[in-house]
Amino acid sequence: MATRKKIVFPYYNSYYTSTAIIIYQTNILKSLNLLDDAIKPEIYIWHTHQSPLQEIQAIQYPYIHYINIKSLGFRIKKALSKMVDVFGLSKTILFNTKYDCIYPAYQDNFLNGIKERIYWKADFQENYFPQYITAVEMNWVKAFFKHLQNNDSLSTLVLSSYDCKNDLEKFYPEIKNPVKLFRFVSHIPKQLNFENITTIQQKFNITLPYFIVCNQYWPHKNHLVVLKAIHQLKQENKLNFQVVFTGKTSSIRGNEYFTKLKNFITENNLANDIVITDFVERNEQLILMKKALAIVQPTTFEGWSTVIEDGKALNQYVIASNIKVNMEQIQENVSFFNAEDSNELSKILANFSTNKPVIQIKEYSKNIEDSLQDLKVIFSL
Repeated sequence: MATRKKIVFPYYNSYYTSTAIIIYQTNILKSLNLLDDAIKPEIYIWHTHQSPLQEIQAIQYPYIHYINIKSLGFRIKKALSKMVDVFGLSKTILFNTKYDCIYPAYQDNFLNGIKERIYWKADFQENYFPQYITAVEMNWVKAFFKHLQNNDSLSTLVLSSYDCKNDLEKFYPEIKNPVKLFRFVSHIPKQLNFENITTIQQKFNITLPYFIVCNQYWPHKNHLVVLKAIHQLKQENKLNFQVVFTGKTSSIRGNEYFTKLKNFITENNLANDIVITDFVERNEQLILMKKALAIVQPTTFEGWSTVIEDGKALNQYVIASNIKVNMEQIQENVSFFNAEDSNELSKILANFSTNKPVIQIKEYSKNIEDSLQDLKVIFSL
């Protein structure tokens, strides 16, 4: 039997830093678990104490190893790597040579010994909304592309959509790395019990039919357009539903933004019309999404939307902003609106609150298979 390919997965995020990336990485592992056993790679999870390992362990992937990057052995190896850097020998004395691949790779000479470093850029929002990006984040992006250009120009860069590919060519024409697309998918647990919806509604005090918005509280996610649409309907005496907002109410980027949303709700007397759940366990969120009147995705920017992919996997209707990537990602069971037009959105919500959208049942397994083929190409499996 051929030796299994050894792939490192840096799994450093927590629910506080990025729930979306956690879902992204666990869905990749769920996809790899669908491969024929003969070509399943060995996975090495590099993690910290804050990494939600239970999400990985629940997948029961058969060939997996966990390495804590805060462990003494790992830290000693990292310290030796830094010493090698000081003497300018980072391309001569190599570490981590037993690994075939790392994804997503990052700018660190510690990784030079890994045979194939595969990078990922989720999106290019810093070029469209620099006002929402911290100086630290912007410096990281600049260093990332400088590293690709000067140190690793032959390594693959993975993007999530053709829209992202266009942005790369627009903003970073100097980057000549080979580009591969990975249109990630959602894996919906088979054991979901949708009959639990009544219990979940009671838990969160959802008392009316509802639409649902499942985004982190970051400014570009554009929750405010939904609140404005609700306010308009309330003034017109046409509000016969609630809107549920899921997502952790504190984050690395959105605390001031969340306060602004809360103030709008208070000032316009919308407290009984809005349900803010804070962080929701993944299975509960999926059940809420499935049982909603529709999913609303009002975002002004995405690389590839987890929310839309969940909607497709659930055969649920989606009301989405008409940005290019959303229109690339979904063409059926969807209504689009101008992301800045709360009036247009209010009309769609009013209509669907009394005339539930008709859903065309789609076979999502084709999406999963296409995404798996993307991974086989990216990892040369």
